Amino acid sequence: MGSVWRIRLLTGLLALALLTGCARGPDGEVLEGELQARLDSSFREDLFRLQTFRRTGSAPFHDVETGDSGVYVYYDAVLEFLQDYSLTQWRGLNIGTLAFAVGAQEAGISGFHPRANQQGDRLTVHGRLAFSEDETGAWVPRRDAVERPLTDDPAVSRDLPVRGVDAVLLDTRALLAKELCEPEEGRKATILRELRSAVKRIDLARAREQGMLTLGSGPAAGTYREFGRALAAFAEQRNLPLFSAESVGSVENASRLQAGELDFGLVQSDVLQLFYEGREDQYFIPSRNLRSVASLWPEAVHLVALEGSGIRTPADLKRRRVAIGKRGSGSRVNAVMLGVASRLEVEELPVVREIDLEDAISQLEAGEIDALFVTAAVPSPALQGLAARRGDVRFLSVPMSLVNGRDQRFYSYYPMTVEERTYPGQDAAFTTLGLTAALATSVNVADERIEQLLDLLLAGGEELAQRYYRAAFISRETMRLGLAVPLHPAAERYYRRFDAQGSEQGDAAEGQQP
Repeated sequence: MGSVWRIRLLTGLLALALLTGCARGPDGEVLEGELQARLDSSFREDLFRLQTFRRTGSAPFHDVETGDSGVYVYYDAVLEFLQDYSLTQWRGLNIGTLAFAVGAQEAGISGFHPRANQQGDRLTVHGRLAFSEDETGAWVPRRDAVERPLTDDPAVSRDLPVRGVDAVLLDTRALLAKELCEPEEGRKATILRELRSAVKRIDLARAREQGMLTLGSGPAAGTYREFGRALAAFAEQRNLPLFSAESVGSVENASRLQAGELDFGLVQSDVLQLFYEGREDQYFIPSRNLRSVASLWPEAVHLVALEGSGIRTPADLKRRRVAIGKRGSGSRVNAVMLGVASRLEVEELPVVREIDLEDAISQLEAGEIDALFVTAAVPSPALQGLAARRGDVRFLSVPMSLVNGRDQRFYSYYPMTVEERTYPGQDAAFTTLGLTAALATSVNVADERIEQLLDLLLAGGEELAQRYYRAAFISRETMRLGLAVPLHPAAERYYRRFDAQGSEQGDAAEGQQP
């Protein structure tokens, strides 16, 4: 009997500990107040009202780099619109700002409409809030407690019955899954980098052999890659095999389209135009086989520095250390073509670092570079995280005057104002160069494939947007904005047919009215 009672006692203590852990953190009133405060400060006080709030759990967090610790509180909530508002507008605060403010993944917000929400509409949010205890034991909200993006290559099972070259490929995948944080230099880094590139080429070749639609996306933790993965998953549900091929970015995707290695690619509109028109002074040969399919969402040039750097304008980059993006990325093309470096005298040129955004942010915080240059959708999740962790991040305006008359013939840039509060701590708007994320293809791609992908995009609606929120920006009204490269003939015919059907439906509805 004694042992039975001991077991019961231990079980009871364990249950009590679990209940205590679940209740760890501030009470409901504090949580609701913090969520409403985030909504008011990120947008405006008269836009959202918290209707219901339910705490669903909690978990501790610890930041190894800073030593900070606290607790994440998970919740479900319903928000009511107090005014009409579009969370998918091309210019202004959008659902990306909302998701970051309330601690939700893009798939954790439902109820927003591709066009606009009306007063009284409701959003359902599954999110989390971070808190730490101060010296008095009070719970203090931590809006800077943001998880850093991680490369999430899937782990590979080693128990599959494979032989020969398949076994070699499987072992290689397992090795790469274990070596995500390889050193930047040295023999090992070179081998891992080449192995990763080889596996990607093999995967793409296999997809083409199987007759799948192929789409060039982007690097890990980037918007292009996330959209590509969401689109591939959505296509699979509709029995349309689509392979999203990870890449460095726009330049690599455009190059692969040129070579006939891809059916589609995500390419910055200006990079697509550069490849199509060509520029001898930049060693770009015209590629007249490239075509546009659709404009997806707006993007902006971001020039970012820290307050203590003394950098206030692009002219202050003289002899400074600046990250401009890896070779093959659209960010690097913008940095070079817009004259951030080339307009300066030789002895004044910045020290350029050709690294990806994740490394650039780490080096900026470590003081190893003075500024970073990236072209990204607004808001950029990576820059949101940076701004939330620090109070000294500064977004600099990039004036249209940097695009001189010669460059204006090549690129369809437009002045874009990024509103205040788009990023945490951003207390003033900044103006920069705007462009669009374009879906590109080759004139040699079959008409059927163009129609299949356009059907997918226009039929996706909220379902695709729930997988990746930027899909909600895609609409028939915006699918030709900012495109200077001719449409694929099949896309041209598709849009005409789509518009005609919409007009006929509108006439039929009007005829049924009494």
